[in-house]
Amino acid sequence: MRHSINKVALVDSGFWIALLDKRDEHYDEAQQKAEMLLDLHHVFPWPILYETLRTRFVRRPLAVRKFKFFLKRPGMTYLEDDKYRESALSATLSEGRPSGRVFNLVDNILRMIIADTTVRVDCVFTFNKRDFIDVCNRRGVEMI
Repeated sequence: MRHSINKVALVDSGFWIALLDKRDEHYDEAQQKAEMLLDLHHVFPWPILYETLRTRFVRRPLAVRKFKFFLKRPGMTYLEDDKYRESALSATLSEGRPSGRVFNLVDNILRMIIADTTVRVDCVFTFNKRDFIDVCNRRGVEMI
């Protein structure tokens, strides 16, 4: 499946880690989808960078170089998360969630970004589809 260069992808940190770490259980599946990433613009929320560029990852120079390739591509945008932080923190710490689902802080921020109609997101790359399927369906965002 080829995607238009005009589409914008939000890529979950778990996908980046799987793509760049042969030991990851989703490595092979990530490799199969890697070419699609080359056809898309990317939006990088800062929390994704924090999770991806953790100590274990940055100790592997080849993985860092490969990730840097995506960070330096044309059409890549860093996305500030300021406007989502307090709401995401509140949702993360909240008890008695109506859906019964629990999301970590980064996933809550990503969910809010996906739901935000002022931020263009055409597709989401993740291996945690259950965490994002509802908000993607509401917004008409493709899950890959």
